Amino acid sequence: MPRRTSNSSRFGGAALALLVLTGTFALVRIDAKAQPPSGAPNVLIIVTDDQRYDGTLAGMPGVRKWFKKQGRFFSQAFATTPLCCPARASIFTGQYAHNHGVRKNNLGDELPQNRTIQRSLWLNGYNTAMAGKYLNGWQIEDNPPYFDRWAMQKWGYYESEFNVDGFVQEVSKYSTTYVTDNAIEFLEDFEAEDPLPWFVYVAPFAAHKPYAPQERYAERDVGKWYGNPAVRERNLHDKPEIKARDLSPREGHFIRRKQLRTLYSADDSVGRIMSWLEENGESENTLAFFISDNGRSWGEHGLDGKRLPYTESVRVPFMLRWPRRVEGATRDKRIVANIDLAPTILEAAGISPEHRLDGIDLLDRRQERSRILLESWGNFRKGIPSWASTRTGDYQYVEYYGRRGRRIFREYYLLDRDPWQLKNLFGNSERRDDPVGPPLNEQLRRDRRCAGRSCP
Repeated sequence: MPRRTSNSSRFGGAALALLVLTGTFALVRIDAKAQPPSGAPNVLIIVTDDQRYDGTLAGMPGVRKWFKKQGRFFSQAFATTPLCCPARASIFTGQYAHNHGVRKNNLGDELPQNRTIQRSLWLNGYNTAMAGKYLNGWQIEDNPPYFDRWAMQKWGYYESEFNVDGFVQEVSKYSTTYVTDNAIEFLEDFEAEDPLPWFVYVAPFAAHKPYAPQERYAERDVGKWYGNPAVRERNLHDKPEIKARDLSPREGHFIRRKQLRTLYSADDSVGRIMSWLEENGESENTLAFFISDNGRSWGEHGLDGKRLPYTESVRVPFMLRWPRRVEGATRDKRIVANIDLAPTILEAAGISPEHRLDGIDLLDRRQERSRILLESWGNFRKGIPSWASTRTGDYQYVEYYGRRGRRIFREYYLLDRDPWQLKNLFGNSERRDDPVGPPLNEQLRRDRRCAGRSCP
């Protein structure tokens, strides 16, 4: 039997807000929604889980049709913190993790809700909904703030627990299908009720472990993969010491195969949602995004998982479409990131941000960065250090930090000559090939404290 959550009225719909007044707490009702700005578009965000940038779109014809052929494809897109919860918090806020504060995976309940795009859109007249994964560390009984409708998932592919509009229940249907069913139901309800613009956030669990594909895709041939030079790398003396650096090429092949099979269902989801928009006349005025929260290693440098600054972890597939404003089948080589969704959405909707945004408006081709800051906070119990990195189109510089914040290791890669990051120029005895020019550590130190316009 479904169970109703104890705080069902706290944040859903006409939410109750918590104010701090002279050291005391008070619950007050938020003012009614304002009228949306004239001409404000619908907004759709689709976020997959742990989908890396290379070799994963070949089996997703729906994504390629609706987003790559009919929208803008960003070939240099990054997750500023390559870990699920911090990355999603950056999507919601348009801020680096060092500014929004959700630095680790179990801190979803610390997201500053007054900085989210769903709040800005909700307060400015949008109908809002989410379906799928929200934030790690967020309790399934707690309703997601500033969403009118939701089907929030806890974990997994089968027999997964969902909070649906305040009722917690176990769902036997394959979770990606169930997420899509709810997303379309929310769209139908919004379109039937009134002409207000809507914001819908769709986040299937694919392609996160345990990589359980839908039954009809369980044996689907995903093609051969011969690895890459980083998978075959054996001499790791120039790399930092990481306890989990022991994934074999065979294990990497296995993870790839299982991940790709779960993404077939995610592609079905994209096709169903976008077809609904087309059939109901909503495609033209919908600003839609497709992105992954972070990438994942398939054994590159012996690594399993994400969290680290290497390309396979930090680069993500990222596309947007808005037929009224964005020419189809365009390739954008700018350095972009997950922090850019919020400023793009607010600018398109004609809404002024209430906090400093670290990202840029992707619809303004004049906005371009020469470098991006990447950052992560360690899990020292698992032998993973903290690190920060500067990445440009030409090079990547990385600093690793111990428990007390002292620098313990450095990496530097010339990406044009060494795209697989095999030769750390700080990792050999030759000082002649070390980088020269402005001190990289000073630039990185400044970027790690950036906010708003001071960010790279």
